[in-house]
Amino acid sequence: MKTTADPSLTPYSLNLFADSIMEECSRLKLGLRGTMDRLLPAVAGRLGAGAAALETRDEDLRHRVFSWKSPPSFDLAAAPGRLAERRSGGLTWVTRPLDLDGRRVGTFALAFRGRPPFGEELPELLRAVCEELDNALWGIHGAAVKQKLMERVTGCLTRSVLRDALDEAVKALHAEIPFRHLGLVYRNEDAEEGDRIQYRFYRGTECAYDSELRPHAALSRAIGRLGLELLDPGQHRVRRILRLSDGASFTLSGRAEGAEQLGKLVAEAEGGLSPEGRDLMQIFANSISQRLIDYNRERRHMAKFFSPETVSRLLRGRDYMRRHLKPRVKTVGMLYADINSFTKLCEKALRTPERIGEFVDSWSEGAVRLIWKHGGVFDKMVGDCVIAIFGPPFFDRTQAECARRAALAALEIQEFTAGLGRLKRNRGLAAKAGARGLGVAVGINLCPAAVGLFGPNHDFTAFSSGMNQTARLQSKAGFREILVMASAKDALERSGTKAFRFEGPFEAEAKNVEKPLRYYRLLKARR
Repeated sequence: MKTTADPSLTPYSLNLFADSIMEECSRLKLGLRGTMDRLLPAVAGRLGAGAAALETRDEDLRHRVFSWKSPPSFDLAAAPGRLAERRSGGLTWVTRPLDLDGRRVGTFALAFRGRPPFGEELPELLRAVCEELDNALWGIHGAAVKQKLMERVTGCLTRSVLRDALDEAVKALHAEIPFRHLGLVYRNEDAEEGDRIQYRFYRGTECAYDSELRPHAALSRAIGRLGLELLDPGQHRVRRILRLSDGASFTLSGRAEGAEQLGKLVAEAEGGLSPEGRDLMQIFANSISQRLIDYNRERRHMAKFFSPETVSRLLRGRDYMRRHLKPRVKTVGMLYADINSFTKLCEKALRTPERIGEFVDSWSEGAVRLIWKHGGVFDKMVGDCVIAIFGPPFFDRTQAECARRAALAALEIQEFTAGLGRLKRNRGLAAKAGARGLGVAVGINLCPAAVGLFGPNHDFTAFSSGMNQTARLQSKAGFREILVMASAKDALERSGTKAFRFEGPFEAEAKNVEKPLRYYRLLKARR
């Protein structure tokens, strides 16, 4: 273990020497172990040490001790936070903590036989070496911490319930940055107009205010008054409202989705955020932004089929895809509604593609709104025919209730369609088409079907022979007629409702249907 110190050594020359070794190791991409394999013996040789060691965390943030010759027999991580000596195994170990901006990143140690050389110059020589180690380890640790934080936060944000995902992500962030307060104000693009900005405000890791469950009075008032203007990146209104005078603001950006401003993140830490803290906050903000993009994408997709209230209820539930949207066989109510004499209406009255499109758009929007009003799911449109399912996604209603809601929706769609013909812009359409007025032909059924998300686009729909029968039934309906299969009529009678009356039974052959369709005409009950 006998070595000879370099008598011409100065702190500056030792610093340059260590820097050149680490620069070469970085160029060769040797990693932390490869670098220490070169640096420790080289520095120890210059200082006349017989052994050297470094305690720190590696690129995966695992605690490691790198050593040359004899490793220390004591715990380097427990060494004092200052230059210190310790006798162990007949050697004198000199230890010096490694830190940057007050944060400890490891311990450097050299072992000497007898008294260390250089006397009073040794502390400055060690400081010169440790400066290089500090910077190198800070870079390694900083990159690792950022990567690990991003992985942990991303993992937390995979939870299906947004508020739960945010709570877990905030806890992961707080483990790295012990902030005092953190606020998230973000836009929900598919919520009702007055609820498009939502928020969560944390004291430490505890959620103190939430836009849905525990509103913050001043912030809620500001949202009502300013709307999306509150998220203006050039303003600090959110910080002022939450009284975070020493805080910092970060933008939640959705530029990739065409929404320039998704929200704001505001945070306040004791003594302010360090540069590293700001970097970690920005990583957190970017991760939250991506989750909000995904969340709003989920809402937009679900909003194709379900009412806003149903979408919110789905997204508030844990594991909602598996629990409510996974395909399953259930008895459901079905409704097919088709505009009477639509071909004639297009050819003789509406005429231009623009007017046809505007009319169908207006009618279908109203029809779907009424379907949602009665708890139905919009399946799809086939031409001018709107198809709806009653029962999904929660299946918390009886079969009789599903049939009743389908019937009520059909009657209101009928009234709504007739009312369209009385609007000023539509007057004369029916007459030009040779019809008595505007109306719909409706078929209603109650039958088992495989219901859920299907296909590459994950459309919510149903499949069964009963769907085909409902389509055939609807095709038999005349002007402003609502026809119901026997199964639906029986369920409506079992429900005890007095809102309907029936004519029939009738039977009709249907293409590709083995047995004749047995059905009834549904009418409003007489008052």
